[in-house]
Amino acid sequence: MASKHTFDLELFLRLNEEYEGKPIVARPRTFDEQSLDEAAAKRLTNVERRVDLSDKRVLEIGSGRGHICRRLADHYGCEVVGVDIKEYEQWDTLSGRNVDLRIHDVSADDNAALGKFDLILSFAVWEHVEHPYAALSGVKELLSPEGRAYIYANLYRGPKASHRYRDIFFPWPHLLFTDEVFEEFYLHTIGHKRRAAWVNKLTAAHYSFYFDQLDLVPEQLFYSKDAFDAEFYDRFEDVLGRYPRFDLSHDFIHSVLRHADAAPIEPPSPAKGRALSRFRRKS
Repeated sequence: MASKHTFDLELFLRLNEEYEGKPIVARPRTFDEQSLDEAAAKRLTNVERRVDLSDKRVLEIGSGRGHICRRLADHYGCEVVGVDIKEYEQWDTLSGRNVDLRIHDVSADDNAALGKFDLILSFAVWEHVEHPYAALSGVKELLSPEGRAYIYANLYRGPKASHRYRDIFFPWPHLLFTDEVFEEFYLHTIGHKRRAAWVNKLTAAHYSFYFDQLDLVPEQLFYSKDAFDAEFYDRFEDVLGRYPRFDLSHDFIHSVLRHADAAPIEPPSPAKGRALSRFRRKS
């Protein structure tokens, strides 16, 4: 059945104007040094509620500028390796003193030289990985027998998975509009073409399937859930109704993974924070 809407530049602009006063991300994070340090501290505090961080050999996949790696070494006594597919200028100042930052792709490169790790971390990177199953296979290879991996990733069907929420204020634009309309929008607003960020299309179900295939047991598995814009959904149900509401309302997956034969452990302290959908498996 054909949609009752024409998903063109005119509609895109109209929705963006309508939502400018109520954007899906009210305060997008910034990338100055202080903000990056604060974000690193907050992320590690959240992880520490679920996994012991002290005195571990840690790998961060998608380490970016290296602030989390530096904090792990300085505040938690860890030996840290951070890998990314490109080098950042901050590496010169943040590496050293138990932090090794290097270019490496766990989905394609030889991982043996990295050794084994007590803890593997990845924050909002997996959605950008071109071969996510191969990268998870790399995690299994790199994880020590009793180690844990904490992976936090944006789910494709969430309301802000386009990663363009600094400019586009309404939910699910990447599910409603083609790349060509994105390009028209940016050509109209900033003078050159731009699309939604490149992300793979993994859903919660895909991640669970991959974990099962690789015998990586989700010792803790939960999802960040934002407010569901029912009015917007109803307006565009002819398109959005093709997707499960669970997928449309959950932005991030958080998983603590272990090898299938590793002994299960309880998290260091009860989880806190915003509303979450939680599932735990002890097998």
